Amino acid sequence: SNTLNLSSLLQSTDGSGENESSFDVIIALHACGVLTDVALGHAVANHAAFVITPCCFRSNPKLMITVPKKEELESVETIIDVEGQTEALSASTWLGMKEDALLSLTRAAEIQGDIDISGLAIHTLCALRANSVANYFNAIDSKVSATSSEGHLNKIRIKTFPLGLSTRNYCIVGEIR
Repeated sequence: SNTLNLSSLLQSTDGSGENESSFDVIIALHACGVLTDVALGHAVANHAAFVITPCCFRSNPKLMITVPKKEELESVETIIDVEGQTEALSASTWLGMKEDALLSLTRAAEIQGDIDISGLAIHTLCALRANSVANYFNAIDSKVSATSSEGHLNKIRIKTFPLGLSTRNYCIVGEIR
């Protein structure tokens, strides 16, 4: 039978939730502001593929992104919710930029009536996020044997869908091999 076994989990932004399961794919649609980064942090922590659709770029600025401490990584098996091996980062730290620069970029992404400026700002935010995820996956992959059965990040793409559906038409897609 070709049935799909799909399960979901209600989980808070800090990673606490219904259980301690790991996931193969993280999907976040209409991930307002820093919720995009929180979802990407879950993808890193679960070493999972992801599809994230960011929006409302100035929302949830106080949320923290929980990721494995790079210096604590020993194996993929140890990165999922292990006491003392995660750290909570602000969005600016996660993205590797100053807080005021991030604020300016998110303001530009929210500009109404100038799709060229907002589109460039949105694409820049997506590229910064993709870079942050790639840095964490690379740190994990460098600590894990090439013979590990765990997947490795294959590629991250920034995709768009038709503007007629939404002016916030970007998706960040991470594939695991």
